[in-house]
This record gives sequence, C-alpha cells and structure tokens, in this order.
Amino acid sequence: MRTLAPPPLVLHVAMCVVVGITPVRPVSLTAQAAVWRLAPTPTVRIGTGEQAALSLAAPAGATRLPNGNIVVGDLAEYAIREFTPTGALVKRYARKGKGPGEVGYLAPLLRCGSALVANDITGPLSIFQLDGTFQRAFRVPTQTYRIACNAGLQFVVMGWAADRDMKAGAYRPNVRYWLARADTNIEISLGMMPGGDRWRESGGDRPLPLGREPRVAISAARAYIALADRLEVLVFDLSGQPLPALTAPAVRVRVAKADVEAEREREVASMGERARTMLERSYAMIRMPEFLPATRDLLIDASGDVWVQHYPSAASPTVRWTVFSPSGKVRATIAMPTALEVYEIGADYVLGRYLDPDEQAPEVRVYRLTRR
Repeated sequence: MRTLAPPPLVLHVAMCVVVGITPVRPVSLTAQAAVWRLAPTPTVRIGTGEQAALSLAAPAGATRLPNGNIVVGDLAEYAIREFTPTGALVKRYARKGKGPGEVGYLAPLLRCGSALVANDITGPLSIFQLDGTFQRAFRVPTQTYRIACNAGLQFVVMGWAADRDMKAGAYRPNVRYWLARADTNIEISLGMMPGGDRWRESGGDRPLPLGREPRVAISAARAYIALADRLEVLVFDLSGQPLPALTAPAVRVRVAKADVEAEREREVASMGERARTMLERSYAMIRMPEFLPATRDLLIDASGDVWVQHYPSAASPTVRWTVFSPSGKVRATIAMPTALEVYEIGADYVLGRYLDPDEQAPEVRVYRLTRR
C-alpha cells in the first residue's frame, strides 16, 4: 500500500520550529527532469575471482584514483588497499593499531580532494596522500556519528545522542550537527535536529533496522543534511546559515518481510560474516518500523550536484535517485541497482559496494554513467 507523503513545505517549517532553525522556503521542482542511465554491467569488479581471498572482508568506502586504480577501505588487517581495475592488489596500508598511520576501526574511508581520510571511530582521523603516504592525524573535538568532507578538508558532522536521551525500545533523539576543519578546533553549529531511529534493550543500544538514518554531505560552498522523514535536504552555507531546502515528491511504503531480511544481510556484509549469529539474534527481538524511510543516502558528485537516494525496497531490483543541481533545481533522475551502496560519483562513472542478492558476497564495482 502506498500513500502520498504530506506536503514538504508544511513539514519543513514545522521541523524548523521544533529544532530552532529559521525556516526557508524549499526550492520548487522543475517541470521535467532528464533521465540518466547506468550501464547494466560493471566495468570493474573487485572482490571476486582469483583475488577474492586477498580482497574484501567488509568494505567501508572506496575511491577511484587518476590512474584508474581503486582504493578500498575495509574492516580488515590493513584498512586501506589499492587495486588495479582487474582486481590485482597493488599495496596495502593503514594497518590495525593505534600508532601513526594505523587505524583501529574504519568508518568510513573518505575522499577529500587530493587526500584520503580514514575516519577511525576508536582514535584520531588519519590523512593520507593518494599514493598512500601518511601525512598526519587530527581529532574532531566532539565525537562523530556521521561525517563527510570536501576538497578543502572541511567537514560536516552529525554527533551522537546524549545518554540522557536514550530510552527503552524504539526512540529517536535530537543530536547536534556542525561544521569543522582539519586545521582548527573551531566548530560552527548547524543546530540540534533529529538523529537516527534507535533501538535499546537490555543487551545494548543500536540503530533501528529500516529506521530513519540522516545523511550528511558537503561541497565547496554548501553543507547538506537529509533527515529521511521525507525527500528533503536541508542546505547551509559554510558559515552555518540556512538556505532554501531541496525537495521532491515521495511516497510512503510499508515495510515487508523481504525488506527486513535484506537489511539484515546488508548489515552482515558491512560487519563481516562473523557477526551473522549476533545480528540474527538481535533482529528477532526488534520491533520493526511500519513504513520505510523516505531516503537512504546523500552524495555530492564531481560537478557539485546533489544526489539523493529514495529508500530502496527489497521488492525492486532498482532504486530511484533524484539529482539536484547546486542551484537547487531537479536536474535528473536515475535508477541504480538496489544492491549497490554508492561511495563515489564521477563525471562518467559510479563507484560503490555491491552485495550480491544470491551469494551475499560484497564486492566493489564501477559502472559507466551516461548523463543527458
């Protein structure tokens, strides 16, 4: 059963009143948008074939280098590895550990212009050159939950919930969002806004499967936040001032059993097969949401366009993305594989982690992108 979402402008204003942000009128849609296309088969596959045993445990970000090689972040002994387009291992670095150039738990690998940043949730963030040379480490003063960067090593960050906001069962706390830089401890607050849906029980606290999970992104001039209540992206300039939001129509879709199973397998792929038993036990106790969120992912492409992923349904092999221009108009829509978690969007390619629906084995893929 599908029903139309409430009018985005009314919801946007209401949300701004709750979190204390000055409301701004959302950007209106264009009458027509182009339809871009992804090639049906990938040009690069990493994590299959003869190199499979060497390659991927649980991918956590990837990027394509100017020479065509692919750098992959992974929850493995060495957090960062470089591969040729044929899947041959070139080098590995960022060994597990707490010393300079080492990473404890990668979540995730970020491409920030001419730098790679390993977001280590157990220690400082580490900056590497594209050739793998370690440069330096730095800390964001406040603990991060989600983080994204631009080529100037500026970051937009979503923080953690406070202990006092945790509740038994399903809950959704307000959390802090802010802007930061790698060369200063100064933070620019974007305000308190809803965080992700959570589930708390005697065994611990975790994200609610199929719950609303905000995403953040940042370009050379703007920061973006998608809260997942509807297809809407909040926009700020890099001084922290709110700008008109980006909106597009969306529908509400009821959660199906197949959605729950697909989400569980996605978590297994992210954490590794060793976590399967723990996740199956956890899923059996959780009360799932009634409806899927409106959005899942949010990225900025090589030209500064804003890509918003509608929330995928397990019933469909593809999921729709809406692409906004930097000025806020809907530039295009595109269908991508539901099994593809996108890491990077270039001028003519899309790079991401693909989770095979049958084999449940993660691999990194590159697809050719055609823009009209």
